Amino acid sequence: MVSVEECYEPLPLPAPSSACAGLVREAERELAAFLLAVKEVHGPHRVNIAAEHWMQALNGICLSRLTSRESFRMVTLSATSTLCH
Repeated sequence: MVSVEECYEPLPLPAPSSACAGLVREAERELAAFLLAVKEVHGPHRVNIAAEHWMQALNGICLSRLTSRESFRMVTLSATSTLCH
């Protein structure tokens, strides 16, 4: 089984003092974990559509509510619900 860390390559970020840097990393980790799970359960042919659902779910919530890993988990739950219907 492949771990999320093996698939995860963070994007280059601005200076570490950036207030958003931590949230970007959390979003990347959550999205990577979600896509890995989709690949394992549904196969690689569903990964692109799953990524689209995740991004749509992210765009559909108030960005000021994104404060932690749990916030991005809500995005994943929303995308999962959409993917399953």
